[in-house]
Amino acid sequence: MATTAPPYRPPVMVAPGVHLLQVPIRIPLRYVNCYLCQGPEGWTLVDAGFHDDLAVDAWHRAFEALDIRPEQVEQILVTHYHPDHLGAAGWLQQWTGAPVYLHEKELAQVELFWGAKMPRQLQDLKELFRSEGMPAELVEGILKVHWQHYREVLPLPKITPLSTGALFRIGTYRCQVLWTPGHSDGLAVFWAEQEGILFANDMLLSTITPNVSIWPNGRPDPLRDYLESLDRVAALAPRLALPGHRTVIEDVAGRCQEIREHHRQRLALMAAACRVPGGATAWEVCRQIFEPDTLTIHQVRFAMSETLAHLVYLIGQGVLEKRGDRYLPV
Repeated sequence: MATTAPPYRPPVMVAPGVHLLQVPIRIPLRYVNCYLCQGPEGWTLVDAGFHDDLAVDAWHRAFEALDIRPEQVEQILVTHYHPDHLGAAGWLQQWTGAPVYLHEKELAQVELFWGAKMPRQLQDLKELFRSEGMPAELVEGILKVHWQHYREVLPLPKITPLSTGALFRIGTYRCQVLWTPGHSDGLAVFWAEQEGILFANDMLLSTITPNVSIWPNGRPDPLRDYLESLDRVAALAPRLALPGHRTVIEDVAGRCQEIREHHRQRLALMAAACRVPGGATAWEVCRQIFEPDTLTIHQVRFAMSETLAHLVYLIGQGVLEKRGDRYLPV
C-alpha cells in the first residue's frame, strides 16, 4: 500500500451547488471523489473516504471552507460498499446525525465484506485464489490488507436502503436511482435527467478503467453485467458525469466507447494467453497481463479478480473452456 499521505485539496464547485472534495487515501489512487451538494433544506454528502485521519481532517476542513455545520447535513449517500466510499460514512453519520442511504442490492455486499459474513467470505476468497494458482504468500497478504481496511470502515453506519427507479434528491437535483452492477454487485448511479448530470461514482472513470472483479458469493459474470450497464449509461447521453476518482467527464459517450474498447482488447489478450499447450491457470494469465511483481498487494488483489472476471466472460461467450484449474480455447 502507498505510505505517503496525499495532501489535502479544498473543495471546488463542479456543477451548480455541487462541490467536489477529493478525500486523500493511502492507496495508489491517492484520492476518492466525494461530493457536498447544497439543497434548499441542507446538504447531501456523496461517499466518504476511508475512516482514517486523512478523511476526518478533509471533512472538517471542507465543512469549514463551505461554512457547513454538521446539523445542516440532511443525508449521506454511499454509492457502493468499497471501503474508500463507505469507510467514513458511519463516522459522518455519528457526527452529523444524518441518515445514510445505499442501494438495497448492495446491502448483501456490506454484510459479506464488512459484516458478520466476512470471516467466511475471506476463507472463500482464499480458497478461490489458491485454486486458481495464486501463491499462498500473496493470498495471505491480500487477506491481511482486507483486515486493515476493515478497521477503516468502522463504525458501520445504520443504512436506509434505496430501490431501483426511486427518486432521490441530491442537493437541488431530482435524481433517479439506477442499478448498474459490474464494478460491484449493487452499485447504483444517480441520474439528474433535467440537468443531464450523472452522479457516476466508479461506474465511469476518466483516465483509468473501473475494476470489474469476480468475488466469491457474488454475481456470476460481472464483466457481462458491467458492459450491459455501460450501454445503459451511454444511452442516457449525460452532458456531465461526476466520477468516483480523477476528473469529471464531459464526453460521456466517448468515454463509454473507450472503456468498451479497452475491455475488447483485454479480452483478446487474455484469450491469447490461454492459447498455450495445456492451457493456462488464471494466475498465469494474470502474471502475463498485469505483471503483478510491479504492483502493490492491493493492486494484485484486483488484478487477479479482474483476470477471473474476463476469463469467466470468455467462457460465457464460448471462447474458452475450463478443465480443472486451466483455461483453454474451445
